[in-house]
Parts: sequence; C-alpha cells; structure tokens
Amino acid sequence: MEDAASPELLVAETPDVRTSEASAVALPGRELAEALHHEQYPALVRFLLFAGASWQEAQDAAQDAFTKMCTPGLTISRPKAWLRTVAWRSWVTQKIRPEDACAELPEPEPSLRWHTPAQAAEVGEEARKVMAHLLKLPSKQRAALAWNLDGFTTEESARAMGTTQAAVRQNLSRARAALKAELQLHSAYQGDTPGGKS
Repeated sequence: MEDAASPELLVAETPDVRTSEASAVALPGRELAEALHHEQYPALVRFLLFAGASWQEAQDAAQDAFTKMCTPGLTISRPKAWLRTVAWRSWVTQKIRPEDACAELPEPEPSLRWHTPAQAAEVGEEARKVMAHLLKLPSKQRAALAWNLDGFTTEESARAMGTTQAAVRQNLSRARAALKAELQLHSAYQGDTPGGKS
C-alpha cells in the first residue's frame, strides 16, 4: 500500500479545485472492478483506516464495495469516488444500526492493533504516523480529512457523507487546526534532550 502524506502535510491548506477523476464516461462496473482492484483495494483500505475503521472493518467494507461494483447491468462514471462512497457507507452500517441512522459515527480505538507484522509493514511507517494523529480527532473531522487526503473535493465529500459542503469545510478547518497544535506540541517534545533540557 502506498504511503500517505506526511503528518506535516495534513495541515496544509489545499485549494478545493481538484477533481477526483477526469473522465465521466460511464463504464460497466464489473469491467472497472477487474481493472481497478489491484490499485484501488489497498487505497480503499487505507482510506477507511484513516476514517477510523479497524483493519478487519476496512477490509470487509472495501471488499463489499468491489462486490457491489460487479452488480450486473451497473455502469459507473466516477469509479474511485463510487468505491469510496460505497465502502464508506458499508463501514458505517457495520458500526451503526439502521434504527440509529442519526447516531454519531463511532470513535475508534485509541490505537490501531496490527494483526500481523506484514499488515503493519504494508501500510508503512509514515501512514501509521498519520493514522495516529487522525485517530485523536472527532469522527466528523476525521472523516472530512480522510476524504480530503484521498483527493476529493468538499462537494464530493459532502455528497458521500450525506452532509453539506459548509459542514465539510468547517470540519476540515477544525481538523487542520487541531493537527497543527498536535504537531507543534510533538515537535516541542522532540526538541527536548534526554537530560530534560531544551
């Protein structure tokens, strides 16, 4: 799985002029699933880990998205956004029962537990550092930043999460401010010498 942005880049203000996918031509879902699985499955798992899913939840939701992509007759114009939206919703439904549809997203465990050294190595050291910072954020801020880190606009993020662009922008701003404070505190501690002197 490719490494994520460094923790310092999490707080950088990114102009919201990106588009997740250049082509809007609808293609058969099964064909897309076969073409994208190798590249997008690890990226989907990482995206869900950033959002706060456990390793098993992320794998299950990513696989569910690819399974649904193979639905006969389905055509998709923006497959990367489609995969993340379906995987995101699959993960949320694992955590929130239908009768609790208005409930807040669940908070993750304080730290991810890697089942095997291979899983930890697959995500990479830099991505684990990013996740450690993200897991300290409230769920809505974490979700907004997870979508942003994967290159999606506030409009796409809002549509996928069932909220407004204003809410996404607000949560992104709060997330960046919190991470900036966290990173400055972390840097201050790293500046300390073993003898306790700065």
